[in-house]
Order: sequence, then structure tokens, then C-alpha cells
Amino acid sequence: MMLRRYLYLVVLIAMLITSGCSNAKPLNVTAIGVDKGKKGVVVHTLIAVPGKFSSIAPGGGGGSTSQNPNYILSEEGTSIADALYKMKRKSARSLNFGHTRVLLFSDELAKEGLDHFLDIFIRREEFQINLWVLTTKGSTKKILQVKPEVPESLTDYLVDALSQTGSDTMEILPIFLYEFFSYLNEPGKSPYTLEIDSQKGGNKLEFKDLVLFRKGKMVGYLNPEETKYLNLISGRRLKSTSITVKDRSYVVLTYKSKNKVSEEGIQLDFNFQIEVDETPTEATLTPAKLKELETAVADTLKKDIEGLIKKLQKLKVDPAGFGEKYRVARGGELQADEWLEDLFPAMPVQVTIKVRIERTGMLS
Repeated sequence: MMLRRYLYLVVLIAMLITSGCSNAKPLNVTAIGVDKGKKGVVVHTLIAVPGKFSSIAPGGGGGSTSQNPNYILSEEGTSIADALYKMKRKSARSLNFGHTRVLLFSDELAKEGLDHFLDIFIRREEFQINLWVLTTKGSTKKILQVKPEVPESLTDYLVDALSQTGSDTMEILPIFLYEFFSYLNEPGKSPYTLEIDSQKGGNKLEFKDLVLFRKGKMVGYLNPEETKYLNLISGRRLKSTSITVKDRSYVVLTYKSKNKVSEEGIQLDFNFQIEVDETPTEATLTPAKLKELETAVADTLKKDIEGLIKKLQKLKVDPAGFGEKYRVARGGELQADEWLEDLFPAMPVQVTIKVRIERTGMLS
């Protein structure tokens, strides 16, 4: 009897030891970068140190300031799935993608096409579909290696900048993975990504152009000024933005937009209320002078917005979603190739701009 109890005790202790050894904590991946490899792709995962990453830190963050908040694991594979499998096998620990917030692709892959790289992130439940999608010139690893001062975590920095808690400007137009995938597979709108780059010194990031895609492949760019107008065309909520005409800066206070897309063409109507700053040496603006300024701003806006749409037509991309409005107006189906290849590039565009200067300020 005693021998049997002894054997039970030995088996129980062995089971506890085995269970404890296999219960290794997973690696928390907060960002993923994908580059072109010699035999497929090179995948970089940004692994967070829990005590330094706010969303997964016990008690909301903190920890030793001397400790690096992240480290990077890299692996090459014939596919993203293959590279991640090799990464898990080498680290002997599972990868947790529940905290992943950013998905970054190199421009080299973007030129070849991103559509078949997105399937794994959409199909597998371990990934969230509300990842921010970005592109960069050159290797994505250089972006993941950036160590911003505030907040210390790169992923926290990017999430702040891409969400409403960070940069609040019309020149930035972020996109989620599910939005990119949806636009890729629907005829009414073309996908895009923000391009990000590291500045000299390595510890600062800069949002640059908006990358445009047709059939999953990168075909062109919009500069920040054009991205601002794309935001306005799309009727998005007004964020901080200004307009410069003849070396004078105007702040947009409010705006209203109305778009109509039919077989007759694209008609855009805008109503802007703006603020102009007077310099101390300038006399109070007269009604005639204000009218002159309003006309100058309206003419500039009209020219710039028409130029943007012509550029989109030439590139055969539709990030503004004119195709969906056209489909709804016709009350029927619309093929992506028909819209982007034939209908949209040939459509006449009419832009009407009304500008009113609401008040003036005095620069000190």
C-alpha cells in the first residue's frame, strides 16, 4: 500500500514538473514587417518586453528605463507562413499576435503586388483584421529598429500617430487591413497605404506620400498636399489643415462637400469657411480685399482638386470611391475593370468652390 502511494506521488510530481516546463510564456508580437527575400520573403517581428509596452504591461506600463522595450526576430521563408513557422521553431516559444497593431511592407513587394500576401492575415484567426497597413522604401526592419523617445515603444508611437489620439491632420490618411482587403476586392474604391520612413539619426519617423494601388500593385503616389485634398473630396471629418495662396496662409474652419457621379461625369461642390491672419503692418482688410482673397483661394482650390482627379484618372485608381457612387446612381452592378479602365479615366470633371472668410486674426 505504501509503495503504491509512493508511486502515485512520484507520477504526480513528474506531471507537475512536465506541465511547468511546457508552460513557457508566448512572445508578444506588436508589429510585423515583410521584405522580399531571395527565396520568398523575409519576415521581421517586433517582440515587446511586457514591462515596457503599455497595452500589455502589468499595471499599465513602466519598468526599467535602461531596458529596451522591443527586440526583433527575423526569418526567411518561401511564404509568410513558412517564415513564421521557422521563427516559432527556432525560438521554442509560441508567437502571440493578439497585440499586433502594425503590418509593414517594403515598396519592393508593393510593386510586385500585395494581394497574395494579405491572405494569411485575413484567413487566420490568430491575426486581427484592424491592423494598420504601411509601406516603406527599402527594408521594413529599419523602421522596426527605430526607438522613439515618447512613447518608448515603436508600436505605441505608430498607433498614437495613426489614430485619433495622435497626429490630427488631413495630410495623413491611414488604412486598416480589412479596409485595404475590401477595396482590393470591390470595384467601387482603390486601396492605398501611407508611406513611412526613418529620418537621419534613426530615432525619428516621418509619414511621407500616399501609395496608390491598382489590382494589388503599387502604381503611383500622392504627396501630402494631394492627400489633404483627397480627404476633402471624400468628405472626411475636418482635421487641422491650411491652404497657402500667394504666400498667405489660410486656416480651414469648416467645410461641406457634395459629390455627384453619373454618366454625365463627376460633379464636386465645396463650401469652405476659412480664417486669414493679418500681419501687424497690414491695415484692416476691406470688404473688397476680402472678396479678392476669397476668389484667389477658390481658384487655387479648384485648380488643385481638378488636377488631383486628373492624376487619379491617368493612374486608373479611385481611392476617393467615385465608382461606388456611380454604381449606386445607376442602381446596378459595376465591374472593377470596366470602371477603372474605361469609364473613370474618360469622365469629365466639374468642380465648384465657394469660399467665405469668416473672421480675421492678428499675428503677434
